[in-house]
Amino acid sequence: MHAQSKLKSAKNFDPTPIGSGAAENLRYIRDTIEATHTFTTVPGKGCIAMGIAALAAAALEWIPAFAPHWFPIWLTAAVVSCAVAVFSMEAKARLQGLSLRRSVVLRCFLTLAPAFVAGGVLTAALIDSVGRDVIAGIWLLMYGVGIAACGTFSIPVVLIAGFAFMGFGSVTLAVPAAWAPGMLALGFGGIHLVLGALVTRDHGG
Repeated sequence: MHAQSKLKSAKNFDPTPIGSGAAENLRYIRDTIEATHTFTTVPGKGCIAMGIAALAAAALEWIPAFAPHWFPIWLTAAVVSCAVAVFSMEAKARLQGLSLRRSVVLRCFLTLAPAFVAGGVLTAALIDSVGRDVIAGIWLLMYGVGIAACGTFSIPVVLIAGFAFMGFGSVTLAVPAAWAPGMLALGFGGIHLVLGALVTRDHGG
């Protein structure tokens, strides 16, 4: 009797269709693949453009008439560089068939944002009370912290670039103030150019 009851229950059992969770599983797999590839979408050509923007800012600052306006010059270069980075990263992701509009991009901003916000807060608090070298050192150091944080789950060259920025920032805080423009040019200009060249060569532009 008990066996008949179990058999009857088995006959009445309605199995879950095999394909019912397939879409969700595929979505999970796709998101996982995108996450693991996020920072192979580091835009090499975009980094080169960011380096050029930094060198242009440094060149403007070295013109005596523009030297007193170093802060708005570099602020403009930063805004332009951010726009270039976002545009070129989106373009590269599109070519790779990936999307930056999921949790991937959130993770990117969550690792970058704290260091960038801290750098902005320190700049606003200290701009009127410290030397130019201190501000330049803060920018390089905090930018490096953000890039190094991203580099922990990115291609190795990004992590190395982050440490390089941090090193330049630390040195800038120790050298004479007159060196600050050159350190910014070597840091934001030189490191971006080298990073961009390596990414373009090894990771598809």
